[in-house]
Amino acid sequence: MKLPHLLGNERLKAALAALPPSGVGSAVLLDGPAGIGKRTAAADLAAGLLCPEQDGPCGVCPSCRRASAGSHPDLIWLKEPEPGKGVRLEQVRTLRAQSFLRPSEAPFKVFVIPGADRLNPPSQNALLKVLEEPASSVFVLLCENREAMLQTVRSRCKTFRLAPLPPAVLLDELSRRCDAPADRLRAAADRSGGLLGRALDILSGQEPPGQAAARAFVQSLEGDALEIFVACQGLTRLSREEYADFCDESCRLLTLSAGRTGNRRYVDIFEYLEKQRAMLIQNPSVTALSGALAAFCGRTV
Repeated sequence: MKLPHLLGNERLKAALAALPPSGVGSAVLLDGPAGIGKRTAAADLAAGLLCPEQDGPCGVCPSCRRASAGSHPDLIWLKEPEPGKGVRLEQVRTLRAQSFLRPSEAPFKVFVIPGADRLNPPSQNALLKVLEEPASSVFVLLCENREAMLQTVRSRCKTFRLAPLPPAVLLDELSRRCDAPADRLRAAADRSGGLLGRALDILSGQEPPGQAAARAFVQSLEGDALEIFVACQGLTRLSREEYADFCDESCRLLTLSAGRTGNRRYVDIFEYLEKQRAMLIQNPSVTALSGALAAFCGRTV
């Protein structure tokens, strides 16, 4: 199978190219931060599973055209969770019922589940029952933090982690898509961490709240305890989803800072934020998390 629309990720493409559709198994987990291309990869993978050609997706057959248009009867995309919310148990139960129906025309039914790491434990257990007794269905799960998922679910998936784009590839794609000065393109590429979706958001002036908060937080670490407290207090305005994005972006920025300065303090805060990111699946409040983060960072000043 091919992933013709996904930029970069040559190792992932090579791994999938070596697999026939039947070799994918009943579940695939695509892992990576927001803006890295998971939806693009999922759309290509789904089209390839449904395409009658051996090395699909061919992009021209009726099956590929319907998959691209969102009208293929055997391709079901679960609705994207609303900001701050997860996939509901009722949605998973409906999906389970659909998975036991025979495909209309393809060898498989393909279900794509965005935000799989935002399934609460009851929803994940409901999905697990389908993965344990696979019918003629393939599940493609998209997540930003696979550690927030139950080990029993992860163990039943073939997991692929998407990689950020090399700077040259990212700049070339931004130049192709955006009519902007070269210095703006380079600045967006540098701030994006190799994520095309994030770079496009930056260029459009629509940087997500969690990422903006992460930049303010990491910058505050160069100041005193009061500056850190003020930055953490601003985190209480974020939703749980935005706080997860804040954790991811902060960890990325802290990695860069630790590499540049060798400051062990940044490593300690990175590890603390990773623990907070994993705790989000347990449904703690953002206010409690941000208060704990302020206290932890205050002790490291």
